[in-house]
Amino acid sequence: MKHGQYHHAHELVEGLHGLRGFHPGYRTVHALGRIYRGTFTASGDGAALTRAVHFQPGATVPATARFSSSAADPEAPLTPVAAIAVKFYLDDGTVTDLVSLNLPLFPLPTPDDYLKFFAVAADPAAMAALLAERPKIAAALQEIKTTIQAPKSLAETAYNAIHAFWFENAAGQRRAGRYHWVPEAGESGQTVAELQALPNDALFNELEERLEQGPVRFALYLSLAEEGDDLSDPSTAWPPTRERVLLGQLALQRRTSAEEIGDPIMIHDPTRTTDGIDVTDDPVLNVRRGVYEVSAVNRGAGWKSQAAAAAAGAS
Repeated sequence: MKHGQYHHAHELVEGLHGLRGFHPGYRTVHALGRIYRGTFTASGDGAALTRAVHFQPGATVPATARFSSSAADPEAPLTPVAAIAVKFYLDDGTVTDLVSLNLPLFPLPTPDDYLKFFAVAADPAAMAALLAERPKIAAALQEIKTTIQAPKSLAETAYNAIHAFWFENAAGQRRAGRYHWVPEAGESGQTVAELQALPNDALFNELEERLEQGPVRFALYLSLAEEGDDLSDPSTAWPPTRERVLLGQLALQRRTSAEEIGDPIMIHDPTRTTDGIDVTDDPVLNVRRGVYEVSAVNRGAGWKSQAAAAAAGAS
């Protein structure tokens, strides 16, 4: 397949387990999270860029958002990397996902680079040699280190989808762009030490206290690509001067759960797009489906679970 959705997926999950540890029953990363439900209302401005139904004038669709911390251990302290994974529930019964982080970019441009990184992560000399050989990776890691602030509130954190996607309108015109969530409450942050001094449920509890007072809102913007942009490289951030289009607003209302939603596996797959939106040739984007499915197998989810396969083999 052109997407390469399973290219090195097993090796990548194993590499993450080697780096972060394996915690049965939990996601390979972003193990600690809570889900909230609400609605997404389109601004109507997105119709000039895409025929995707949830971005058309007057469109309002149910949505859920899973906020999470990047740690693999659900009992570990909160990390400075936070995520929001949004599901849009469309009128035809289908779902499309959008996964975003409070990072400006990914440090590595390809799955092969991640495998090399995992292989030397425990060896400082080998890591130094890799970064000397690949100065762009070293620069990306430094940019993340110097620009990211630990979240003080999940409702006061901006999130970026990082990958570029193709958008096609009703006339068949195509334009590439990157998504950004901007909090209505403004942005705040704190040091990593301040964050990790808190209980690991502190940010979720703070968000739920806000929800008792009313909806928590985020505006969804699309930053438009310009000629010369490498749409396949998630390790390069675009400048903030790019033209942005307001696609709509997410309004979260209350906490929910995978069980209440009726989706116990609850994979958030950024390649699960809808008509009018398509993936680019970004290899990290395109392998994510395979990585998530392998991770779901490891946490015992669904008919593909290792436990089910072992039981079938023994019968």
